[in-house]
Amino acid sequence: MLNKYFKTAIITMRGKTNGGIIYLLPNVVMSLMYLLPLMFLWRVLAGQGVEVGMSLEQMQSYTYMNAVLYPMLVVQTFLSRWNYEGQAISLYARPVPVFGQVISQTVGEWLPMLMVYSVPLLLVAPLFNIVVIPATAWFTPSLLLCVSLGFAIDFIFASVTVRLRGMAWLSHAIKMAVMSLFSGTMLPFKLLPFGLTKFFELQPFGSLGGAPLSLFVGTTEPIRIIPIQIFWNITLWFVAVVWFKKSKERQVSYGG
Repeated sequence: MLNKYFKTAIITMRGKTNGGIIYLLPNVVMSLMYLLPLMFLWRVLAGQGVEVGMSLEQMQSYTYMNAVLYPMLVVQTFLSRWNYEGQAISLYARPVPVFGQVISQTVGEWLPMLMVYSVPLLLVAPLFNIVVIPATAWFTPSLLLCVSLGFAIDFIFASVTVRLRGMAWLSHAIKMAVMSLFSGTMLPFKLLPFGLTKFFELQPFGSLGGAPLSLFVGTTEPIRIIPIQIFWNITLWFVAVVWFKKSKERQVSYGG
């Protein structure tokens, strides 16, 4: 039953690497340009004795694992782009559920970068004294819930794109700005001032990247994170399925 989805993911992965691995190099360089300054910043803050509520080891591991797992921590599918280009309607002509197609194709798009960027980062981490072993086994289920919720949120934003019709870029820009700020991937919630940590953990985007990363470095307890992630998964998947179904009739094809 799942074989068709595995094959879809593999076909998509091959499509991403048809031109050769070298075409992934710009993405690797851009990811490193984001990672290295932050790693240096944490060392500077620790060297100056700045108290931020996390140890240097935790801050480095948090940022490092964010770079390793980023595609899964803040899910971005092709759906909004396909809606804008009029290609999304073709998903309904295939003998596979739309949700399954989008998820399997997105996972296939992740695989090349995971192999040429994420795996090497994990292998060299010990050379820089960076801990890449989670502080709790609850990190894995939290990561799975994070990925699941990310897909639900992306389907919701895809429905927004359908409603906005020609403003797909606006929808994408809003989505990425909100998710970057409120997901905890850009800045750990533990570093937020004025007691904002709890608020950010409770809002739906807080169950994305910041949740599993906080468990990974041990700055929060599973009992504070997992139930919230389960709640938002149930709630937002219900919204995503209902709204996406209602948006189906508004989708257009090429020139439609």
